Amino acid sequence: MSKRLLIRVLLIISFVIPLILSFSVWFSNRGFPTTPLFFKTLEFNYYIDVLLLIVFCASAVWFLLKDKGSGGLCFFLIYILLSVFDQTRIQPFFFEIAIIIFFYYLFRNNFNHFKMAFFLLMAGTYIWSGLHKANVVFYEFWFEGLNKRIPFIPVFFRQIFTWLVPFIEALFGVALLFNKTRKLGIYMLALMHAMVLITLIYSGVGFTVFPLNMINVVLLFMLYNGFDWNIFKLRNSKSIKIKIVAFYALILPALNLIGYYDHLLAFSYFSGKPSYCNIFFLNKEDKSKVPEKVQSIIREHEGRYYINVNEWSLVYVNLLCYPEDRVYLYLQDYLETFTGTKTTSLQYYKK
Repeated sequence: MSKRLLIRVLLIISFVIPLILSFSVWFSNRGFPTTPLFFKTLEFNYYIDVLLLIVFCASAVWFLLKDKGSGGLCFFLIYILLSVFDQTRIQPFFFEIAIIIFFYYLFRNNFNHFKMAFFLLMAGTYIWSGLHKANVVFYEFWFEGLNKRIPFIPVFFRQIFTWLVPFIEALFGVALLFNKTRKLGIYMLALMHAMVLITLIYSGVGFTVFPLNMINVVLLFMLYNGFDWNIFKLRNSKSIKIKIVAFYALILPALNLIGYYDHLLAFSYFSGKPSYCNIFFLNKEDKSKVPEKVQSIIREHEGRYYINVNEWSLVYVNLLCYPEDRVYLYLQDYLETFTGTKTTSLQYYKK
């Protein structure tokens, strides 16, 4: 099997595994409503869902069988369409792989440029994933975790390590941009992902993110050999497409810092920055007005009834809700179609 074919096979497998684990997210007739970006009143039905999924799968097969065909472009565009119809589908283990597949198509005639695009994407992912973690919520969560797992280490060293974690991860990303440090960066990222996977296995959760963690490391090692490039060469590059990729991966996520870019799209992973949400019913009687599938996940706290949005999403699509205010407001509007306007309130929290 050629390297190019192996890359395509690994990418599709890495997408298909979480697709199967969260299969209900690709259908609209489920207990958790679709959260479209546009077309709020657009109604879906089972047959449209099936048709889109069939075309999606056909484009994946096309991408596998035709090395330089348009299957990758078709796959990427259908994924964008599906995500516009339901923002819950915008998950890192879906959109990052879809982006790599798009890059494979975009640079199908120049494999070295594909390598550049991939390493730029990975560098941006880890740089911004690290920098976004530099906040109080992440520090408190991480330090608490260290206290439970390694209490025998002196507190001072646990504190120092906690404060360094965001910058260590960011430095791993920076290392991918230079020939002299790339190999070290890849090995450090492999170690980091191994620790993440061990933690997930130990916790018994998060299996949908396994393929992304593994494919990132596998492709880093596969594409490292024979790759001679550093970020300083970008200015002299004649490829506008490579410069656009660099802007997307390294610069655009900065808009998240001023509130103009979604957390997940800006590679803010496990950072503690996104807000999560509970939807409270203002009147106890209203909890019985919503559909039965929704009633089953209503919880009570100090005499008040509420829905934890992440639990709602996990129960019915096995994915966390897309963590943006517009999604929570849409879900609130959905519930109020049954209970009446201004009968619920949102309560945000960090985790």
